[in-house]
Amino acid sequence: MENNWENIKKKKIEQLEKELQVFIDKLEKVRSNRISLELVGGLRVEYHGEKRMIKSLASLRVSPSHELVVRAFDSKVVPLISKVVLDNQLGYKVERSTKEEVYFTLLPMTKEIRERLIKNVKMITEEGKKFFRLIHQDIKKSLKEDKSLSQDQKRNYEKQGDKLVKDYQDRLVLAEEKKVLELNS
Repeated sequence: MENNWENIKKKKIEQLEKELQVFIDKLEKVRSNRISLELVGGLRVEYHGEKRMIKSLASLRVSPSHELVVRAFDSKVVPLISKVVLDNQLGYKVERSTKEEVYFTLLPMTKEIRERLIKNVKMITEEGKKFFRLIHQDIKKSLKEDKSLSQDQKRNYEKQGDKLVKDYQDRLVLAEEKKVLELNS
C-alpha cells in the first residue's frame, strides 16, 4: 500500500522538478536590465548540423563600456550568433561587428517595455501553475483509482500531494518575484 503511494510520489516529484526547471528557465530568458553572459552563452546556434551553445563557439565578456562582446572561435559563426541573440528578443542590439567579434548593447528599459516584460513573467508563472494543477489532478486520479488504499489513506496521501504541489507552486512564485524585482531595479 505505502509502496504504491511512494512510487506515485516519486514519479510526480520528478515531473514537478522537470516542469519547475522548464518554467524557471523561461523566466530567466526574459530580458532584464543587465547583460547576462550566462543567458547569452546558453543560447543555441545551429552549427555544422547540430545545435551548440554559444559559449562552446565563442568567448563572452562585458567590455569597460558595458557592451557584451562575443568573440567567435570561428569567424563563420559570427553572423549565426548575431541572428540567434537578436531573434531571442532579449533586448540586445548589435552595436558593431568585426570578422571575429560582435558587440551588443542593451536597449534602454522603458516603462512600456518593463510593463510588457512583467506581464510576460506573470503569464509564464500562470502557465507553470496550470501544469502543476494538471499534475495535482493526476495525483488525485491515481489515488482514487487505487483500490488497495483505505479512504483514510487516500485522504492522507491526497493531503501530502496537495502540499507537494503547493511547495512547487510557491517555488515558482518566488522565481517570479525575483524576476519582477530584477526588472524593476
